[in-house]
Amino acid sequence: EDSFGLSLTTASSKCAAAVSSYYEAVLAYKPFSAWAVADDATSLDARCPLARVLAADFAFCKGDASRAKALLEECAAEVASGAAATWTWREERYVKAWSRWCLEGDPSGCYEVLKEVVEKHPQDLFAVKRGHIMGLILGDGSRIMSIVECAAAAVKCTPPPRFLYGMWSFGLEQQGKYEEAEAKAREGLAFEKDLGPDAWLDHSLAHAFYFQGEDMLDEALEFLESRCSNWSATELHPFLYTHNWWHLALLYVEKRSFDKAIQIFDERLWPEKDPDLLKDPQVQLNALNLLWRLDTEGRGQIELSRPRWKKVLAGCAGISLPGSDGAKAPCQHGDLLLDVVLVRAFCATSTGGNAKPLDEWLGCMAAHAEDMAKGSGEGAAERAEAYAACALCVAELFRGDMPEAALPARQAAARTELRELKPRWASLGGSEEQRNILEEAVEGPIVCGAPEMNFTAIFR
Repeated sequence: EDSFGLSLTTASSKCAAAVSSYYEAVLAYKPFSAWAVADDATSLDARCPLARVLAADFAFCKGDASRAKALLEECAAEVASGAAATWTWREERYVKAWSRWCLEGDPSGCYEVLKEVVEKHPQDLFAVKRGHIMGLILGDGSRIMSIVECAAAAVKCTPPPRFLYGMWSFGLEQQGKYEEAEAKAREGLAFEKDLGPDAWLDHSLAHAFYFQGEDMLDEALEFLESRCSNWSATELHPFLYTHNWWHLALLYVEKRSFDKAIQIFDERLWPEKDPDLLKDPQVQLNALNLLWRLDTEGRGQIELSRPRWKKVLAGCAGISLPGSDGAKAPCQHGDLLLDVVLVRAFCATSTGGNAKPLDEWLGCMAAHAEDMAKGSGEGAAERAEAYAACALCVAELFRGDMPEAALPARQAAARTELRELKPRWASLGGSEEQRNILEEAVEGPIVCGAPEMNFTAIFR
Protein backbone atom coordinates (compact mmCIF):
# COMPACT_ATOMS: atom_id res chain seq x y z
CA GLU A 1 0.00 0.00 0.00
CA ASP A 2 0.99 3.64 -0.43
CA SER A 3 0.72 6.45 2.11
CA PHE A 4 -2.95 6.94 1.20
CA GLY A 5 -3.67 3.30 2.13
CA LEU A 6 -4.28 2.39 -1.52
CA SER A 7 -3.04 -0.79 -3.15
CA LEU A 8 -0.04 -0.82 -5.47
CA THR A 9 0.98 -3.55 -7.89
CA THR A 10 4.46 -4.20 -6.55
CA ALA A 11 6.14 -6.69 -4.27
CA SER A 12 8.75 -4.12 -3.24
CA SER A 13 8.08 -2.23 -0.04
CA LYS A 14 10.91 0.14 -0.99
CA CYS A 15 9.20 0.93 -4.30
CA ALA A 16 5.94 1.64 -2.44
CA ALA A 17 7.83 3.94 -0.06
CA ALA A 18 9.40 5.77 -3.01
CA VAL A 19 5.95 6.22 -4.60
CA SER A 20 4.69 7.77 -1.37
CA SER A 21 7.76 9.99 -1.18
CA TYR A 22 6.93 11.30 -4.64
CA TYR A 23 3.42 12.26 -3.52
CA GLU A 24 4.99 14.16 -0.62
CA ALA A 25 7.54 15.88 -2.85
CA VAL A 26 4.85 17.17 -5.21
CA LEU A 27 2.28 18.13 -2.59
CA ALA A 28 4.89 19.95 -0.49
CA TYR A 29 6.36 21.64 -3.59
CA LYS A 30 9.81 20.35 -2.78
CA PRO A 31 12.69 21.06 -5.21
CA PHE A 32 12.96 18.93 -8.36
CA SER A 33 15.85 17.03 -6.76
CA ALA A 34 13.30 15.51 -4.36
CA TRP A 35 10.99 14.59 -7.26
CA ALA A 36 13.74 12.33 -8.62
CA VAL A 37 12.51 9.71 -6.15
CA ALA A 38 10.06 8.74 -8.92
CA ASP A 39 13.00 7.40 -10.89
CA ASP A 40 14.14 5.58 -7.76
CA ALA A 41 10.74 3.88 -7.64
CA THR A 42 11.12 2.54 -11.19
CA SER A 43 14.63 1.30 -10.48
CA LEU A 44 13.30 -0.60 -7.47
CA ASP A 45 10.47 -2.18 -9.50
CA ALA A 46 10.55 -1.48 -13.24
CA ARG A 47 7.13 -3.13 -13.72
CA CYS A 48 5.20 -1.19 -11.07
CA PRO A 49 2.58 0.74 -13.08
CA LEU A 50 2.18 3.63 -10.68
CA ALA A 51 5.94 4.08 -10.36
CA ARG A 52 6.14 4.41 -14.14
CA VAL A 53 3.29 6.92 -14.30
CA LEU A 54 4.90 9.03 -11.59
CA ALA A 55 8.25 8.86 -13.38
CA ALA A 56 6.42 10.10 -16.50
CA ASP A 57 4.90 12.90 -14.43
CA PHE A 58 8.35 13.91 -13.22
CA ALA A 59 9.83 13.77 -16.72
CA PHE A 60 6.98 15.78 -18.25
CA CYS A 61 7.11 18.45 -15.56
CA LYS A 62 10.84 18.96 -16.06
CA GLY A 63 10.47 19.21 -19.85
CA ASP A 64 11.52 15.69 -20.87
CA ALA A 65 8.45 14.87 -22.94
CA SER A 66 10.16 12.02 -24.81
CA ARG A 67 10.80 10.03 -21.62
CA ALA A 68 7.26 10.69 -20.41
CA LYS A 69 5.95 9.47 -23.76
CA ALA A 70 8.00 6.29 -23.67
CA LEU A 71 6.89 5.38 -20.15
CA LEU A 72 3.21 6.06 -20.79
CA GLU A 73 3.12 4.30 -24.14
CA GLU A 74 4.70 1.25 -22.52
CA CYS A 75 2.00 1.24 -19.82
CA ALA A 76 -0.81 1.84 -22.31
CA ALA A 77 0.42 -1.04 -24.48
CA GLU A 78 0.29 -3.36 -21.47
CA VAL A 79 -3.29 -2.29 -20.74
CA ALA A 80 -4.30 -2.83 -24.37
CA SER A 81 -2.65 -6.27 -24.56
CA GLY A 82 -4.23 -7.57 -21.38
CA ALA A 83 -0.89 -7.70 -19.58
CA ALA A 84 -2.28 -5.33 -16.96
CA ALA A 85 -4.93 -7.74 -15.73
CA THR A 86 -3.46 -7.74 -12.22
CA TRP A 87 -3.32 -3.96 -11.93
CA THR A 88 -5.76 -2.08 -9.75
CA TRP A 89 -8.55 0.02 -11.26
CA ARG A 90 -6.82 3.14 -9.95
CA GLU A 91 -3.53 2.26 -11.63
CA GLU A 92 -5.26 1.86 -15.00
CA ARG A 93 -7.03 5.19 -14.47
CA TYR A 94 -3.69 6.85 -13.74
CA VAL A 95 -2.29 5.57 -17.04
CA LYS A 96 -5.32 6.90 -18.87
CA ALA A 97 -5.23 10.30 -17.12
CA TRP A 98 -1.54 10.93 -17.74
CA SER A 99 -1.84 9.69 -21.33
CA ARG A 100 -4.57 12.27 -21.90
CA TRP A 101 -2.36 15.04 -20.52
CA CYS A 102 1.12 14.14 -21.73
CA LEU A 103 0.43 12.24 -24.95
CA GLU A 104 -2.81 13.76 -26.23
CA GLY A 105 -2.49 17.32 -24.93
CA ASP A 106 -5.97 17.03 -23.42
CA PRO A 107 -6.01 18.53 -19.91
CA SER A 108 -9.79 18.43 -19.83
CA GLY A 109 -9.83 14.69 -20.47
CA CYS A 110 -7.10 14.18 -17.89
CA TYR A 111 -9.16 16.10 -15.34
CA GLU A 112 -12.26 13.98 -15.92
CA VAL A 113 -10.34 10.75 -15.28
CA LEU A 114 -8.71 12.18 -12.16
CA LYS A 115 -12.14 13.26 -10.90
CA GLU A 116 -13.31 9.64 -11.23
CA VAL A 117 -10.31 8.53 -9.16
CA VAL A 118 -10.99 11.04 -6.39
CA GLU A 119 -14.69 10.21 -6.30
CA LYS A 120 -13.78 6.57 -5.63
CA HIS A 121 -10.66 7.26 -3.53
CA PRO A 122 -11.12 10.67 -1.87
CA GLN A 123 -7.97 10.16 0.20
CA ASP A 124 -5.87 10.39 -2.99
CA LEU A 125 -4.61 13.95 -2.57
CA PHE A 126 -2.06 13.46 -5.35
CA ALA A 127 -4.89 13.03 -7.84
CA VAL A 128 -6.55 16.11 -6.32
CA LYS A 129 -3.35 18.14 -6.81
CA ARG A 130 -2.97 17.08 -10.43
CA GLY A 131 -6.66 17.85 -10.96
CA HIS A 132 -5.95 21.33 -9.60
CA ILE A 133 -3.17 21.72 -12.15
CA MET A 134 -5.48 20.70 -14.99
CA GLY A 135 -8.01 23.26 -13.76
CA LEU A 136 -5.30 25.94 -13.78
CA ILE A 137 -4.19 24.96 -17.27
CA LEU A 138 -7.80 25.31 -18.40
CA GLY A 139 -8.40 28.45 -16.33
CA ASP A 140 -11.47 26.73 -14.86
CA GLY A 141 -12.04 27.54 -11.20
CA SER A 142 -15.13 25.35 -10.96
CA ARG A 143 -13.07 22.25 -11.75
CA ILE A 144 -10.41 23.25 -9.23
CA MET A 145 -13.09 23.43 -6.55
CA SER A 146 -15.09 20.41 -7.62
CA ILE A 147 -12.29 17.88 -7.30
CA VAL A 148 -11.16 19.10 -3.87
CA GLU A 149 -14.75 19.02 -2.59
CA CYS A 150 -14.77 15.25 -3.15
CA ALA A 151 -11.74 14.89 -0.91
CA ALA A 152 -12.91 17.37 1.72
CA ALA A 153 -16.33 15.76 2.08
CA ALA A 154 -14.75 12.46 3.10
CA VAL A 155 -12.49 13.84 5.85
CA LYS A 156 -13.58 12.80 9.33
CA CYS A 157 -10.29 13.09 11.24
CA THR A 158 -8.60 15.85 13.23
CA PRO A 159 -6.12 17.10 12.30
CA PRO A 160 -7.09 16.77 8.64
CA PRO A 161 -4.69 15.38 6.03
CA ARG A 162 -1.76 17.67 5.41
CA PHE A 163 -2.05 19.79 2.25
CA LEU A 164 -5.85 19.46 2.03
CA TYR A 165 -6.69 22.91 3.39
CA GLY A 166 -4.34 24.73 1.05
CA MET A 167 -6.04 23.15 -1.95
CA TRP A 168 -9.49 23.63 -0.42
CA SER A 169 -8.92 27.33 0.23
CA PHE A 170 -7.52 27.84 -3.27
CA GLY A 171 -10.52 26.09 -4.80
CA LEU A 172 -12.89 28.45 -2.94
CA GLU A 173 -10.86 31.48 -4.04
CA GLN A 174 -10.92 30.36 -7.67
CA GLN A 175 -14.72 30.28 -7.39
CA GLY A 176 -14.79 33.88 -6.20
CA LYS A 177 -15.65 32.93 -2.62
CA TYR A 178 -12.91 35.07 -1.13
CA GLU A 179 -14.11 35.37 2.45
CA GLU A 180 -14.79 31.64 2.64
CA ALA A 181 -11.34 30.99 1.17
CA GLU A 182 -9.77 33.21 3.83
CA ALA A 183 -11.65 31.40 6.59
CA LYS A 184 -10.64 27.98 5.25
CA ALA A 185 -6.99 29.04 4.99
CA ARG A 186 -7.04 30.29 8.58
CA GLU A 187 -8.51 26.94 9.66
CA GLY A 188 -5.63 25.25 7.90
CA LEU A 189 -3.05 27.50 9.53
CA ALA A 190 -4.44 26.54 12.92
CA PHE A 191 -3.24 22.97 12.28
CA GLU A 192 0.29 24.07 11.38
CA LYS A 193 1.80 22.96 14.68
CA ASP A 194 0.43 19.46 14.12
CA LEU A 195 1.01 19.16 10.38
CA GLY A 196 3.92 21.48 9.61
CA PRO A 197 3.99 24.44 7.23
CA ASP A 198 2.36 24.39 3.79
CA ALA A 199 3.62 27.06 1.41
CA TRP A 200 0.60 26.47 -0.85
CA LEU A 201 -1.62 27.43 2.08
CA ASP A 202 0.28 30.73 2.32
CA HIS A 203 -0.33 31.14 -1.40
CA SER A 204 -4.05 30.43 -1.07
CA LEU A 205 -4.51 33.03 1.66
CA ALA A 206 -2.58 35.56 -0.44
CA HIS A 207 -5.13 35.05 -3.21
CA ALA A 208 -8.08 35.27 -0.80
CA PHE A 209 -6.86 38.57 0.64
CA TYR A 210 -6.08 40.08 -2.75
CA PHE A 211 -9.53 39.92 -4.26
CA GLN A 212 -11.30 41.26 -1.16
CA GLY A 213 -10.24 44.71 -2.30
CA GLU A 214 -7.87 47.54 -1.55
CA ASP A 215 -8.99 47.72 2.08
CA MET A 216 -7.24 44.38 2.60
CA LEU A 217 -3.96 45.44 0.96
CA ASP A 218 -2.16 46.27 4.19
CA GLU A 219 -3.36 43.07 5.89
CA ALA A 220 -2.23 41.01 2.90
CA LEU A 221 1.18 42.68 3.03
CA GLU A 222 1.50 42.09 6.76
CA PHE A 223 0.60 38.41 6.37
CA LEU A 224 3.02 37.72 3.52
CA GLU A 225 5.81 39.63 5.24
CA SER A 226 5.26 37.48 8.32
CA ARG A 227 5.43 34.26 6.29
CA CYS A 228 8.16 34.95 3.75
CA SER A 229 10.95 33.72 6.04
CA ASN A 230 9.50 30.22 5.46
CA TRP A 231 10.00 30.40 1.67
CA SER A 232 13.38 28.91 1.00
CA ALA A 233 14.92 28.32 -2.42
CA THR A 234 16.55 25.17 -1.08
CA GLU A 235 13.34 23.70 0.35
CA LEU A 236 10.71 24.73 -2.22
CA HIS A 237 10.17 23.99 -5.88
CA PRO A 238 11.34 26.94 -8.05
CA PHE A 239 7.75 27.68 -9.09
CA LEU A 240 6.25 28.11 -5.64
CA TYR A 241 9.36 29.70 -4.17
CA THR A 242 9.31 32.48 -6.77
CA HIS A 243 5.53 32.59 -7.00
CA ASN A 244 4.98 33.34 -3.33
CA TRP A 245 7.64 36.04 -3.55
CA TRP A 246 5.88 37.32 -6.68
CA HIS A 247 2.67 37.74 -4.66
CA LEU A 248 4.53 39.89 -2.13
CA ALA A 249 6.31 41.89 -4.84
CA LEU A 250 3.00 42.47 -6.63
CA LEU A 251 1.53 44.03 -3.49
CA TYR A 252 4.56 46.32 -3.26
CA VAL A 253 4.01 47.37 -6.88
CA GLU A 254 0.36 48.14 -6.21
CA LYS A 255 1.35 49.97 -3.03
CA ARG A 256 3.90 51.85 -5.19
CA SER A 257 6.79 50.66 -3.07
CA PHE A 258 8.76 50.04 -6.25
CA ASP A 259 12.19 49.76 -4.62
CA LYS A 260 11.00 46.83 -2.50
CA ALA A 261 9.43 45.15 -5.54
CA ILE A 262 12.67 45.49 -7.52
CA GLN A 263 14.68 44.15 -4.61
CA ILE A 264 12.49 41.02 -4.58
CA PHE A 265 12.85 40.73 -8.34
CA ASP A 266 16.64 40.86 -8.20
CA GLU A 267 17.08 38.68 -5.11
CA ARG A 268 14.19 36.20 -5.39
CA LEU A 269 12.47 36.18 -8.79
CA TRP A 270 15.52 36.46 -11.03
CA PRO A 271 18.64 35.84 -8.91
CA GLU A 272 21.41 35.60 -11.48
CA LYS A 273 23.63 33.83 -8.95
CA ASP A 274 21.29 30.81 -9.20
CA PRO A 275 21.19 29.89 -12.91
CA ASP A 276 19.48 26.54 -12.31
CA LEU A 277 16.48 28.28 -10.75
CA LEU A 278 16.09 30.47 -13.84
CA LYS A 279 15.61 27.46 -16.11
CA ASP A 280 12.11 26.80 -14.82
CA PRO A 281 9.42 28.24 -17.16
CA GLN A 282 7.22 29.16 -14.20
CA VAL A 283 10.08 31.17 -12.72
CA GLN A 284 10.29 32.96 -16.06
CA LEU A 285 6.55 33.63 -15.96
CA ASN A 286 6.70 35.05 -12.44
CA ALA A 287 9.58 37.37 -13.37
CA LEU A 288 8.03 38.61 -16.62
CA ASN A 289 4.62 39.06 -15.04
CA LEU A 290 6.08 41.40 -12.43
CA LEU A 291 7.97 43.39 -15.07
CA TRP A 292 4.73 43.88 -16.99
CA ARG A 293 3.12 45.32 -13.83
CA LEU A 294 6.06 47.69 -13.33
CA ASP A 295 5.92 48.71 -16.98
CA THR A 296 2.19 49.44 -17.02
CA GLU A 297 1.37 52.94 -18.19
CA GLY A 298 0.60 55.04 -15.14
CA ARG A 299 3.29 53.51 -12.96
CA GLY A 300 6.18 54.97 -14.90
CA GLN A 301 8.82 52.41 -13.95
CA ILE A 302 10.16 51.76 -17.43
CA GLU A 303 13.73 52.65 -16.44
CA LEU A 304 13.59 49.89 -13.82
CA SER A 305 11.87 47.26 -15.93
CA ARG A 306 13.40 47.54 -19.39
CA PRO A 307 16.93 46.27 -18.67
CA ARG A 308 15.44 43.39 -16.70
CA TRP A 309 13.15 42.33 -19.57
CA LYS A 310 16.30 41.67 -21.63
CA LYS A 311 17.88 39.54 -18.91
CA VAL A 312 14.82 37.33 -18.59
CA LEU A 313 14.36 36.96 -22.34
CA ALA A 314 17.97 35.82 -22.61
CA GLY A 315 17.31 33.27 -19.87
CA CYS A 316 14.26 31.91 -21.73
CA ALA A 317 16.25 31.06 -24.87
CA GLY A 318 16.56 27.32 -25.33
CA ILE A 319 14.01 26.61 -22.58
CA SER A 320 10.68 28.31 -23.34
CA LEU A 321 11.92 30.13 -26.45
CA PRO A 322 13.81 28.74 -29.44
CA GLY A 323 17.57 28.58 -28.97
CA SER A 324 20.20 30.25 -31.11
CA ASP A 325 19.81 27.51 -33.72
CA GLY A 326 16.09 28.27 -34.06
CA ALA A 327 15.07 24.79 -32.90
CA LYS A 328 11.97 24.41 -30.77
CA ALA A 329 12.85 24.48 -27.08
CA PRO A 330 11.83 21.61 -24.76
CA CYS A 331 9.35 23.71 -22.75
CA GLN A 332 8.21 25.95 -25.61
CA HIS A 333 4.43 26.50 -25.61
CA GLY A 334 4.09 24.52 -22.40
CA ASP A 335 2.32 27.49 -20.79
CA LEU A 336 0.02 29.61 -22.94
CA LEU A 337 0.05 32.57 -20.56
CA LEU A 338 3.85 32.59 -20.61
CA ASP A 339 3.74 32.67 -24.41
CA VAL A 340 1.58 35.81 -24.34
CA VAL A 341 3.78 37.49 -21.72
CA LEU A 342 6.77 36.75 -23.95
CA VAL A 343 5.07 38.76 -26.70
CA ARG A 344 5.06 41.72 -24.32
CA ALA A 345 8.73 41.09 -23.50
CA PHE A 346 9.72 41.17 -27.17
CA CYS A 347 7.83 44.44 -27.58
CA ALA A 348 9.60 45.91 -24.56
CA THR A 349 13.06 44.96 -25.79
CA SER A 350 12.84 45.76 -29.49
CA THR A 351 15.28 48.52 -30.44
CA GLY A 352 15.57 50.68 -33.51
CA GLY A 353 12.27 49.44 -34.87
CA ASN A 354 13.62 45.88 -35.18
CA ALA A 355 10.52 43.73 -34.82
CA LYS A 356 12.02 40.56 -36.31
CA PRO A 357 12.30 38.66 -32.97
CA LEU A 358 8.71 39.60 -32.13
CA ASP A 359 7.35 38.57 -35.52
CA GLU A 360 9.25 35.28 -35.41
CA TRP A 361 7.76 34.52 -32.01
CA LEU A 362 4.28 35.42 -33.22
CA GLY A 363 4.87 32.99 -36.08
CA CYS A 364 5.78 30.24 -33.61
CA MET A 365 2.61 30.97 -31.64
CA ALA A 366 0.44 30.93 -34.78
CA ALA A 367 1.83 27.52 -35.72
CA HIS A 368 1.21 26.23 -32.20
CA ALA A 369 -2.36 27.57 -32.30
CA GLU A 370 -2.94 25.58 -35.50
CA ASP A 371 -1.64 22.43 -33.81
CA MET A 372 -3.78 23.07 -30.74
CA ALA A 373 -6.91 23.51 -32.84
CA LYS A 374 -6.45 20.01 -34.27
CA GLY A 375 -6.49 18.47 -30.80
CA SER A 376 -9.23 16.10 -29.75
CA GLY A 377 -9.67 17.55 -26.29
CA GLU A 378 -12.73 19.47 -25.15
CA GLY A 379 -12.64 23.09 -26.36
CA ALA A 380 -9.24 22.71 -28.07
CA ALA A 381 -10.18 24.84 -31.09
CA GLU A 382 -11.71 27.57 -28.94
CA ARG A 383 -8.63 27.71 -26.67
CA ALA A 384 -6.38 27.92 -29.71
CA GLU A 385 -8.40 30.76 -31.20
CA ALA A 386 -8.38 32.78 -27.96
CA TYR A 387 -4.64 32.18 -27.50
CA ALA A 388 -3.79 33.43 -30.98
CA ALA A 389 -6.11 36.42 -30.73
CA CYS A 390 -4.79 37.55 -27.34
CA ALA A 391 -1.21 37.33 -28.62
CA LEU A 392 -1.98 39.54 -31.61
CA CYS A 393 -3.81 42.09 -29.44
CA VAL A 394 -0.87 42.34 -27.04
CA ALA A 395 1.51 42.78 -29.96
CA GLU A 396 -0.63 45.54 -31.45
CA LEU A 397 -0.86 47.33 -28.12
CA PHE A 398 2.84 47.34 -27.29
CA ARG A 399 4.93 47.00 -30.43
CA GLY A 400 6.93 50.09 -31.30
CA ASP A 401 7.75 49.56 -34.96
CA MET A 402 4.57 50.97 -36.51
CA PRO A 403 4.06 54.52 -37.90
CA GLU A 404 3.21 56.88 -35.05
CA ALA A 405 0.37 58.52 -36.97
CA ALA A 406 -1.59 55.26 -37.05
CA LEU A 407 -0.61 54.14 -33.56
CA PRO A 408 -3.54 55.53 -31.51
CA ALA A 409 -6.12 53.98 -33.80
CA ARG A 410 -4.33 50.62 -33.88
CA GLN A 411 -3.98 50.54 -30.11
CA ALA A 412 -7.59 51.54 -29.57
CA ALA A 413 -8.77 48.75 -31.86
CA ALA A 414 -6.50 46.22 -30.12
CA ARG A 415 -7.68 47.37 -26.69
CA THR A 416 -11.30 46.98 -27.75
CA GLU A 417 -10.71 43.50 -29.13
CA LEU A 418 -8.77 42.39 -26.06
CA ARG A 419 -11.57 43.66 -23.83
CA GLU A 420 -14.10 41.68 -25.89
CA LEU A 421 -11.93 38.60 -25.45
CA LYS A 422 -12.03 38.89 -21.63
CA PRO A 423 -14.50 36.02 -21.13
CA ARG A 424 -11.95 33.82 -22.89
CA TRP A 425 -8.77 35.01 -21.13
CA ALA A 426 -9.04 31.97 -18.89
CA SER A 427 -8.17 29.85 -21.94
CA LEU A 428 -4.58 30.95 -21.41
CA GLY A 429 -4.48 29.18 -18.05
CA GLY A 430 -3.10 30.48 -14.78
CA SER A 431 -5.02 32.30 -12.09
CA GLU A 432 -7.06 35.47 -12.43
CA GLU A 433 -4.41 37.34 -10.46
CA GLN A 434 -1.78 36.30 -13.00
CA ARG A 435 -4.04 37.20 -15.91
CA ASN A 436 -4.59 40.69 -14.51
CA ILE A 437 -1.77 41.80 -16.80
CA LEU A 438 -4.38 41.73 -19.56
CA GLU A 439 -6.73 43.79 -17.41
CA GLU A 440 -3.92 46.33 -17.02
CA ALA A 441 -3.38 46.37 -20.78
CA VAL A 442 -7.03 47.33 -21.19
CA GLU A 443 -7.77 49.47 -18.13
CA GLY A 444 -4.43 50.71 -16.76
CA PRO A 445 -3.03 50.06 -13.26
CA ILE A 446 -4.80 47.44 -11.16
CA VAL A 447 -4.96 47.31 -7.36
CA CYS A 448 -6.34 44.18 -5.73
CA GLY A 449 -7.98 43.06 -8.95
CA ALA A 450 -9.77 46.31 -9.77
CA PRO A 451 -8.75 49.33 -11.87
CA GLU A 452 -6.89 51.91 -9.80
CA MET A 453 -9.26 54.74 -10.62
CA ASN A 454 -7.74 57.37 -8.30
CA PHE A 455 -4.02 56.70 -8.63
CA THR A 456 -3.24 60.19 -9.94
CA ALA A 457 -4.93 61.91 -6.99
CA ILE A 458 -3.48 59.52 -4.42
CA PHE A 459 0.10 59.16 -5.57
CA ARG A 460 0.93 62.38 -7.45
